[in-house]
Amino acid sequence: MKAINRQDWYGAMVAVLLLSVLLSIASPYFLTTGNLTNILVQASVIALLAGGQTFVILTGGVDLAVGALTALAGAVAGHVMIKLGVDVYPALAVALAIGMAVGLFNGYLVAFVGIPSFIVTLGGLTLWRGLAFEATGGFDNAGLPEPMPFIGYGEWLGVPMPIVITAVYFVVMAFVLSSTKLGRYVYAMGSNEMGARQVGIHIKGYKLAVYVVSGLSCALGAIVLMARMDSSSGKMAQMFELDAIAAVILGGTSLFGGRGSIWGSLLGAILITMVRNGMNLMEISQFKQMMAIGAVVIIAVWIDVIRRQRLLRK
Repeated sequence: MKAINRQDWYGAMVAVLLLSVLLSIASPYFLTTGNLTNILVQASVIALLAGGQTFVILTGGVDLAVGALTALAGAVAGHVMIKLGVDVYPALAVALAIGMAVGLFNGYLVAFVGIPSFIVTLGGLTLWRGLAFEATGGFDNAGLPEPMPFIGYGEWLGVPMPIVITAVYFVVMAFVLSSTKLGRYVYAMGSNEMGARQVGIHIKGYKLAVYVVSGLSCALGAIVLMARMDSSSGKMAQMFELDAIAAVILGGTSLFGGRGSIWGSLLGAILITMVRNGMNLMEISQFKQMMAIGAVVIIAVWIDVIRRQRLLRK
């Protein structure tokens, strides 16, 4: 299984390289150090959400509320910093706690109650964003204290902090998927949940853990996003759930579960950001960009369905 999982991100790598060539031909400004760095920084939040989404989709589920949870964690953390005067680090701990709590809530309903993940997280799509507005009174909170500006715009060894945080996150998550029980059981559950249960895997517990990983990933994404914006509100991360799911699919992870790579999700996030960046350089309207991303997602799912049908015929 591991050999199959490793090759899933090859297509995303080829797509990134091919798109880089095409965009460098279309615009002389694309292959500049500043623009490439900007792409990686812009991709960081989507990549973090896609990382957590990868765990969920590998089990055959989906989390439609990652954008709303990001908004809730960020809005509340910013509110307690600015309006309540809480120190930065306890406020960031609040964001992480919110991510974990919502992950536990989602995981419990999916794993122990038996409600489909689509329904649970579809409800969360409006529930968590509405709670973010309610908790903050609908107001934005700007002018975040240190070290938030450093997280958003600082550098470590010349590398922007959002890129550093994203890189560390993916190294850790790749280790979890490849070298821990959670990772091995995630693939097993997605490939054949009944078979995984028969060999003694505690399906409910590990499925719960998957949604906690997704929730914590959203909280980390909220911290990076609010640091980059130097503000927080319930309007944060709108439509980010679509980008996160698209990144995972484009990275080669199957919507049917059991097959994929977290590195592919990172490449998928970069690919989506490259598409938007290239269209901006070519002065293509935002509406056409939305159409293009939607079309890419449909094509990616179509390819995934065809690939699954071929595997089933073997």
